[in-house]
Amino acid sequence: MYKEGRVLTCYDDVIRRIKDACLRSGRDFEKVHLLAVTKYADVNDVSLLLSQRNIFAVGESKAQDSIKKWSAEPLKEFKTAKFFIGHLQSNKTAKIIENFDLICSLDTVEMARHIGLQAQRLNKKVGCLLQVKITQRLTQGGVPLEQAGELIKLIRSDVPSLELKGIMAIAPQTSDQSELRPLFRNVKKVFDDNFEENCYLSLGMSQDFETAVEEGSNLPRIGSAIFQ
Repeated sequence: MYKEGRVLTCYDDVIRRIKDACLRSGRDFEKVHLLAVTKYADVNDVSLLLSQRNIFAVGESKAQDSIKKWSAEPLKEFKTAKFFIGHLQSNKTAKIIENFDLICSLDTVEMARHIGLQAQRLNKKVGCLLQVKITQRLTQGGVPLEQAGELIKLIRSDVPSLELKGIMAIAPQTSDQSELRPLFRNVKKVFDDNFEENCYLSLGMSQDFETAVEEGSNLPRIGSAIFQ
């Protein structure tokens, strides 16, 4: 149920928690960007948040639903950057390229080449994050972490119309944050080995974003902690 103003309180609390995580780990808060995941959020909550706070970007996972939602009232007036965080399908990549500012879920060279061809046709360069897999879930997408470096090099040499801008990973669901730290650190090492500091390391969601920020994430993806 829509409760006017609650989303602002929740957002401000998340920002406070990110600042505290940066303080604990000696990081610069200004270099951490919150990706507000709006895919399940009430459109009135999203509209209120965008009108009252400086939102870096929003995350959506269903291309057609997102395009429809953001082209209608009350969201069509906002020009906030949109990041695609869902599973990629080859028959929808053209629409995604046309309507999103960054693709966060690239995980195969075949899809990279397909996106590259679409990008050439549209005469644009497409920014992507490479999704790596750090869970045992069979339904979870992503390239195995140990293969990420090789895939990054291959995409960079083979698909010039695609620009890799960082790494994204989804952590296992656990209440024990100590289990996540070594996983996040392993992803951070691959990131440091292959990307510049101004690229995106997207680790952490509503249940683990503080740990992720402490371990180096600069693009936590947060939905339910904001849109309760």
